Amino acid sequence: MKDSQAPLPAPTVDLRAGEGGEWTEEKVRAFFCNPVYAGIGGYPQMVDDETWIRAAAQSLREDGPEQWLVNMLYALRLSIPAEQKA
Repeated sequence: MKDSQAPLPAPTVDLRAGEGGEWTEEKVRAFFCNPVYAGIGGYPQMVDDETWIRAAAQSLREDGPEQWLVNMLYALRLSIPAEQKA
């Protein structure tokens, strides 16, 4: 079990997937930890629910729940404008 007093890990995602260049592991990881790609927050759905959920579950198994949640929170904070969050 992880020490609850240990600092959280740093995000391991790259949210610049739409900015060209090669698809890195970090860009792919960002795609499947960010639910905006499944059509939330006013964004168009880019991937169907089943694909997103299965890929996210695989990422959870590979990265662990704490890292995955850090990545998802980081992605959501950068993806959804502050005025939408209120």
